[in-house]
Amino acid sequence: MKYDINAPVEYADPTLADANPDEARAVIVGRVEHWEAGERPAHHHQRHQLMAVSSGVMHISTSAGRWILPATRAIWIGAGTEHTTLLRRPATLRVLYIDPHAYALPKRPSCRVIQVSPLVRELINACTQFSWNYPDNGPEARLAQVLIDQITTHHHAPVDLPMPLDARARKVVKALQTDPSNREPLTALAARAGASARTIERLFSQEAGISFGNWRQRHRLLTALEQLAYGESVRNVAHNIGYDSPSSFISAFKQLFGTTPARYFK
Repeated sequence: MKYDINAPVEYADPTLADANPDEARAVIVGRVEHWEAGERPAHHHQRHQLMAVSSGVMHISTSAGRWILPATRAIWIGAGTEHTTLLRRPATLRVLYIDPHAYALPKRPSCRVIQVSPLVRELINACTQFSWNYPDNGPEARLAQVLIDQITTHHHAPVDLPMPLDARARKVVKALQTDPSNREPLTALAARAGASARTIERLFSQEAGISFGNWRQRHRLLTALEQLAYGESVRNVAHNIGYDSPSSFISAFKQLFGTTPARYFK
C-alpha cells in the first residue's frame, strides 16, 4: 500500500483549517482533526503538542525513536521536535497546542506517551472546544491548568521503540519490520547485515539504549498493539508476530504493558 505524503487533514471546525496555533493568544488551544491514511513529512511546531487518537492508530517518528498511539493513549511532543506521522487507515484526533512558556514543566523526554484516564480524556475534549483567545485568568485557563497537572503526574506508557543509527543495525531493524514473526537467530540476521552478532548487540545497547533481545520483543508487541487496536483477535495476532500460543503472547504483553490485551483498550 502506498501512502500519500500530502494526505489531507479534514478539520471538524473548517474555520480553523488555515489558523496557525503557534500564533494563538491562549495558552492552550486545540481542534479535532480527521486524517486520511497517509504520511505527513517531517515538521515541527513552536508549541508543545498533545495528540490523542479518538479512533484509529497513529505512528509517530523522530530521530530518537518511534511510537505507536492507539485510542487509549496520548502523546506529548515537545516544542521544536521534528517528527513525522503515519496512518495506515483514517483516524480522528484531538490535538492541543501548548505555549511552552506558560507552565513550569518538569524536564522530560521530548516525546512520551501517557495513559488517557477518563478525566484526561474529558479535559482534552473540553480544551479542543475553547476559543483561541480566552483570558489568562478565566475558567478555560483554570481547566487547562488542571490538564497540565494531570499530564505531569500520569504514568508513562511504554509504547516507544528506540532506534539504532548504524546502517548495519538498521538493516536488522528493516528485516524484522518486514516480517515481525521472524524467529531467526541474531547470528543469521547480523550476517546478512554484514556484521557479527556481538557488533549488533553492542550497537543496540549503545544507540537504542536496550538490548537487541528486548528491542525485538518490544517491536513484536508494538506490532501486536496496532493489530489489536484494529480489532484483530488475540489468537491471530499471536500467530502473526511469531508466538507459539495465545497464552505465551498474553504473558509477554502483560509483562511489557502491565495488563492483558483485553484490558489495555478499556
